[in-house]
Amino acid sequence: MAQTTPWYNMLGERYSGDQPTFYDSDGLPWVKTLEDNWQVFRDELIALSESRPQQLRPYYINKAMSFPPRHWKTMGLYFWRFTMHGNCKRCPKTVGLLESIPGLVSASLSVLEPGSNINPHQGDTDAVYRCHLPLSVPEPLPNCGLQVGTDIRGWEEGRALTFCDAQTHTAWNHSDRRRLVMIIDVVRPEFIDRQHGVCAHVLASSVIQMLYQSSSLLNRLPGLLKRGLYHLFRGLIYLYLPIQRRFAL
Repeated sequence: MAQTTPWYNMLGERYSGDQPTFYDSDGLPWVKTLEDNWQVFRDELIALSESRPQQLRPYYINKAMSFPPRHWKTMGLYFWRFTMHGNCKRCPKTVGLLESIPGLVSASLSVLEPGSNINPHQGDTDAVYRCHLPLSVPEPLPNCGLQVGTDIRGWEEGRALTFCDAQTHTAWNHSDRRRLVMIIDVVRPEFIDRQHGVCAHVLASSVIQMLYQSSSLLNRLPGLLKRGLYHLFRGLIYLYLPIQRRFAL
């Protein structure tokens, strides 16, 4: 029976859905677009990171997500339909290819520094396919890899790995060089007509996580108030998203 309701991680709940750890990329036609053009993505995104190094920042929702801290860095093009227009303008070929993928809502360069791990965590929803397109992989398994649930895969340059972000996952780079991948999120077909709402849910979760880290008081709020705050932000973001896409960031 097809899934009819997305799962959302509102307040740190454990994933309760039945999606697989990794998806069969052969059944996803847009994966071929990524793999056929991986060098285009690599060249433009590396050039972007070199021309705007200040935009490559530690993962900002939770800077302690990696060990050592601040060793997982990202530079965004799209973040749940928020558009980083300045970055996009510097990657015209990349943006043109990404815009051809129905349901794409996020795209970013992800850098994992040498000798570091991304700590086990789970994402905010199972309504999307999370995809890693490896652009520079310093070493194969066991020194560099991705674990989703109990399944472990190594990255290969130009070969996409597509998985369920809601499942607990971790990654590591135990080499002496940076690992670079492009990360994208594509809304699953059964939720494509709800992608605006999916993005509003995930963005609200991101805002709540950042607020909780900055204020211990929020962590002591009753669950009912926490959920009310979450849905308040979700509603505001839902209204603001269409406006934001018209203006530069």
